[in-house]
Parts: sequence; structure tokens; C-alpha cells
Amino acid sequence: MRLTVPYLSREVLIFGYIYYLIYPFLCNRKLNYMLIRGFKIIVFLFLLPAFTFAQETNSSVGGIVKSGNNDPLVGATVTATHIPTGTVYRVVTKSGGRYDINNMNTGGPYSFVVTYVGFTDEKRDNVTMNLGEKGRIDFVLLNNSSSLTEVVVSTRRANANAQAGTETNVGRDKIAGIPSVNRSLNDYLRFTPQAKVTGDGGVSLAGQNNRYNSFYIDGAINNDVFGLAASGTNGGQANINPISIDAIDQFQVVLSPYDASIGGFTGGGINAVTKSGTNTFRGSAWYYFRNENLAGKTPGDVPKSLRVKLANLSNKTYGFNFGGPIIKNKLFFFVLGEIQKDIRPQPFTFSDYRGTGNMDSVTKLVNFLQSTYNYDPGSYLDNPEKVKANRITAKIDYNINPNNKLTVSYRYNQGERFNTSASSSSTINFYNNGYIFPNTTHTATTELKSNFRHGSSNRFLITYSNVLDNRDPIGPKFPRVTINDGSGRYVFGTENFSTGNLLLQKNWTFYDSYKFTSGKQLFTLGTDNLYSDAYNVFIRDLFGTYTYASLNDFVSNYKPTRYDRTFSLLESKTDEANSASAAAFKYLNLAFFINDEIHVNERFTLNLGLRADKTDFLTTPREDKFFNDTAVAAISQYYDLRGARSGQISKVPWSVSPRIGFTFRVPEENLTVRAGLGMFTGRMPLVWPGGVYNNNGVGLGSVSVNNPNITFRPDPDNQYSAQDFNLSLANAKGQIDLISKNFRLPKIFRTSFGIDKRFGEGWNVMLDMLYSKNINEIYYQNVNIIPPAL
Repeated sequence: MRLTVPYLSREVLIFGYIYYLIYPFLCNRKLNYMLIRGFKIIVFLFLLPAFTFAQETNSSVGGIVKSGNNDPLVGATVTATHIPTGTVYRVVTKSGGRYDINNMNTGGPYSFVVTYVGFTDEKRDNVTMNLGEKGRIDFVLLNNSSSLTEVVVSTRRANANAQAGTETNVGRDKIAGIPSVNRSLNDYLRFTPQAKVTGDGGVSLAGQNNRYNSFYIDGAINNDVFGLAASGTNGGQANINPISIDAIDQFQVVLSPYDASIGGFTGGGINAVTKSGTNTFRGSAWYYFRNENLAGKTPGDVPKSLRVKLANLSNKTYGFNFGGPIIKNKLFFFVLGEIQKDIRPQPFTFSDYRGTGNMDSVTKLVNFLQSTYNYDPGSYLDNPEKVKANRITAKIDYNINPNNKLTVSYRYNQGERFNTSASSSSTINFYNNGYIFPNTTHTATTELKSNFRHGSSNRFLITYSNVLDNRDPIGPKFPRVTINDGSGRYVFGTENFSTGNLLLQKNWTFYDSYKFTSGKQLFTLGTDNLYSDAYNVFIRDLFGTYTYASLNDFVSNYKPTRYDRTFSLLESKTDEANSASAAAFKYLNLAFFINDEIHVNERFTLNLGLRADKTDFLTTPREDKFFNDTAVAAISQYYDLRGARSGQISKVPWSVSPRIGFTFRVPEENLTVRAGLGMFTGRMPLVWPGGVYNNNGVGLGSVSVNNPNITFRPDPDNQYSAQDFNLSLANAKGQIDLISKNFRLPKIFRTSFGIDKRFGEGWNVMLDMLYSKNINEIYYQNVNIIPPAL
């Protein structure tokens, strides 16, 4: 039995900080009215039935407009035009000459024009905006009496403004310039200094497990919410990327965002936005090809004289994209299609085998299986791995009017992996030992961006993802068999973890944030939520798993040395799509946040944020009464179960995460100092609490018997059960998983300090220091073993 409990921790709440955060509302009638109005909106959103997580898809800019005498200009008009699409953003400066433009398209170039009665216009061209970045552009307008009639300044990008934390932006130029052999997302995430790509394709950010990251495409969650894929992304178990690299416009990796609207991770947040159509029709097509002639010879530390050409391999990827205007300056489209076909050989030289048998022994086994059981185990000298993928990305951008912009996007990712095990010096593996792993992911995003009068704005985002992972055997169904052969072994039959294995995830996302200004403060109120509906069937050894002492014992139908099987206690035959023993449960994560960005002066910006996260499991697991009535008392003599019981899921408390950060600019030195600290609450992979629904002592039973007095049964649907070994089902319930009653969400404390220095000729130097400390962490304990005596 396995028990899941968290380390206990203290919630850090600074009451003075909270009082400061709400003080402006208490003293300002107008703000008080807006607070009440915002509160009503949040309450309404709270009552909606389905929510999920979403993150950044836009850019923003702000600054100060002054006269030549250094006086702030209130009422000046700032107009930003996105040149590729003609999209216009227009705001009027407020007190202190301050302006803020939110919900802007990423990239550019942009053209900025500032006008004010009695003053000459000022213009800035060729401005680019990074994903998720708050840029800063200040303007100085000259009086009409001046002999200079217009000031035109060209710049490449807006100066960073409110980025107090540690983050990395990978823009179009970097995506185009970074080399990539596998066209993998990981090749681009390596650009983040705090990222480590593990051998199995996972990405650890800031030293955390990859399952604690969040990955968003156009605001829709695309990391593996269930937490099974080593890569941490949808399609990872099929060894495919969640999206074509050619569909990506920009990346952003955030590690310590002190803006409370960003959350849902304790590792890092990875945001990506897809390309959009423009006023110009543009398209491209590509074909990538790689084979053994382009791969070089034997890799690794091998003498040159011993290097040989690799076995035949093939990597092919081809596709196209096309985009343009449907209505110029109004309605745009972008579409992409891509096909991937990879074959990776896994050749084996039998002379390397250390077992006592030879090729004649293997031939004898193959002939026996075919003649006696009509089963072909497949080849064993070369078991190639195959990966196929088909991808579609489609996007519509609609400028409804100058104040409202709608984006609708859809992504289809379908892949199939033939996962095979190569033979080795210790094991003869047959091709049909492997399994097929098909994955199909549908993701849709709808985003409405609205800019209102007086500089306020709203961002409303709904997304939906449907992920199907279906794991099936390559060959015909057959029991799993291992035959010991001296220092080696023969393995054939259906891979034992693929006998009953299906995962379906449906995730709905809901996000809404409202921004408004008051003097030097930019307030953000919002909600950021996750609703997930999971269906998981996992029954290992369903077809029976046999172990034999020798090849002669197997062909002579002697008894095995071990027999293992897991089976459903709720049905006579398992149908993966409609199994009564499946772990089917619903999960809801709510989050509410308030953020205050204070522009103390032209150099110093302070950010204060407060976020609250709450998780609820909406499904009650099945209860094993014997465990609660009898086993708990016995186990509790040795272990503290922390309130864990069968048939019980945790009541996860609210997790409050305060944050504070600042940036200090020295424009004359092109220098920015940024720092901050705060709490960050993440999600846990659903596979961990999912064990409470799957391994509950009610849905599944199992038998594991050494030296059983049985003979081999080739029919996978007619295997041995508990009764065949004179075991009652009450004694064959298998593994039971529990979770502590007051389980807490994963949480870390993180602080950072950074310096950015810009030199001439486009050179930039960045220094970042980051410190993290786990506050709540997952803790496992096997309470099936009596602890050692001290």
C-alpha cells in the first residue's frame, strides 16, 4: 500500500502588505466603486461551472509623455499601429502624463505617434514587442513655436519596464537562428540558462521536476496534465512534439514572475504564441530529410578506426503554411499542415549475446510458438522504432472595432509511435514485444481583448483540450513470457504494461483579467482556473505474465517459476473504453489574483501581487471498508496516516501566494536593476491523486505467485484468477493508494536579482541570480513494510 502525504508548512501572510494593497481602494470613492464592480465580476466568474488555466499571449507598453520643459502632458493621444495588420491601439495620457496600452499583438514592427494640441507630433518607428513583456517608451513633445517641426526616432524594440523577475524571451529572430536537428521544442528551451534537458526529453526549469512546469500555446494548457510523459507535454509518450516549430511565433519562459496573474507552476511557465496572418499574403513549404549518410559514423568515445556507418535510418518532415488577409486591416487567417515520418533502426549482433543459447535455440523457440500456439513473436535482430505525426494549426484574427479584437485558433496533433525494445547482450527481445502508442490532441482557443476608455482593458480567454493516449500491443494479444537463459533471457508476448492502458483527458480553461489605472498605479483583478475530466484505465499483466527457468521447461509445458496477473473485480471482461474499474474523476483548480504595478517615478517601478489557489476533487473514490475497519488500526501502530482513509480524497486548503518585485532604471547608463521575492503555488500531476481512484482495493485485484502449480495458457482472455490458487478475492485486492486528508498544493519560495546592461552595437549583458526553497513538497511512503527497529 502506498500513502501520499505532504510536508507540513507555514503560510506566509504579511498583513501590512495586504493592507497597503487595498488601502487605495478604501480611500478613493471612484476606486471603491470599481472594486465593488470588479468583485461582482469575480463572484460571477466563480459561479461558472467550468474553469482552467491560461497564461500570457500578448504584449504591452507604457511610458510618460512630457513637454520640452519636462512638464507632464495630460490628454495627449498615443497611437500605436501594428504595421503588418494595420491594427491600431489608441489611448490618452492621464495624470503625470502616464499612458498604458495592454493586449497588444506580439512582434511588430509598430509605429508610435503622439499628438497634443499646440505641440508637434513625435513618432517612433520599427518598435518590436516581445511576448509577455511590458515595454517602456517615453516621449518628449516640442511646442509648435520651436523651429523643429517633428522628431522621428527609430528603435528596434521597447525598453523593458516592469519585468522584475527572471524570464527569457525567444523571439522570431532567435527561433530562425537557433540550430535544431530534431525540430524539437527542447532545442529552443535550451536558450534559457536555468533550463536543463534530461536524457528522456524532460525539461527541468530552476531545478524542479518537469511535471511542475506549465506549457501554454495561445494560452491553452499543453503540458501533460496527468503527468505520464517524460517530456511533460501532450504527445510526449508518443515521442512527438505538441506543435510544429514552424507554427510558433515567439516563446517566453518565466521563472519568477512577480505579477500575480501568472501562476500554476513551481518550476517554470512556458508560453508560446502561434503565427498570425497579416495584410500580405505569405506562405512557405519545407522538406527536411536525414538518413544514415547525413548522420555520421559510430557516435561516442570510439577510436576512429572502429567507427562504422550507422544502420539505415530515415527522418522525413514536410509541410506548408499560408496566411494573409480576408478583409484588409480587419480579418486575417493563418493555416499550417505538417507530416512527420521517422524510422530509427535498433540492430543487434547475436555474437554479443551472453546467454547460454544460440541462434538455433531462438529458431527453435520461434518455430514452437508458431506451430503450437499460432503466434509469431516477430524479429529480434532489428526492431526499428517508428514515429508518425500529422499536425494542423489554424488561426483567425478579427479586429471587431478599434477597441475589441477576437482571436480563435485550433491545433490538431496526431501521432503514433511503434515503441520497440532492441535485443541486447542480456536479453533477446522480439519485435512484437513492443507496443503502439497513438496520441490525438485537439486544442482550441478563443480570446477577446478589449481596451476601454481611460486606459482600462480586459482580457477574456477560454480554451479546450482533448487528449487521447491509447497504448496497445504491436502484435496479436498473447501472454507475456520471460525465459531465463543462463546470463541472458528470452522475452516475448504482449508488453505487460500495455494490456489494459487508456488515458483520456478533457481540460477546459477560463481566464479573465481586468486592468485599470489610478494615478501612478496600474491595478489588475482576475481569475485563472482549471477544470479537468480524466478517464484512466491501467491494468498491468492483464493477459498473464509467466517466468520460466529454461527454454526446455517452456516447450515441455512445465510449471513456471512465477505467475503475475492483475484483473478487474467489477467486470468479467475488460473493455478499455468503458471499464467499470477505470479511474474516472473530475478536478477543479480555482485561482484569484490582484496586482498593483506602482510607477513611483520615472526610474522606479514597484509591483505588489497577491494570488490565492484552491483545488477541489469533485469525484469521491470507491471505499474498501475492510481497510478502514481493520487495516487502518494495524498500520497506525507503525505509521501516521495523516488522516488518510480509503474512499476519501483530500480537502485541499487555499494556498495564498504574496509577491513583491521592483525595477530600477538608469536610462543614461542603459542600466536596469530588478529584484523580487514571493510564493509560487503549482499543480500536482493528476497521476498521483489518480492512484486513489485506480488502486482502491475495490476495482482491481491481482495475484503474484512463486512456483505455481499451473501450465501455460496461451489465451489472453482465459487466464488464471485468484480462485485458481485457492485465494479469496478479499486477499487479492492488490495495491491500495491513499492521500493525506489535508494534502497541500506544491509551493515554493523564490527570490531573484538581476542586472541588465545595454551596450552599443546591439550588445546586451544580463546577470541573474535565483534562489528557490520548497515549502510544500510531495512525500511518498510505503506503509506495507514494518519500519526497522531502532
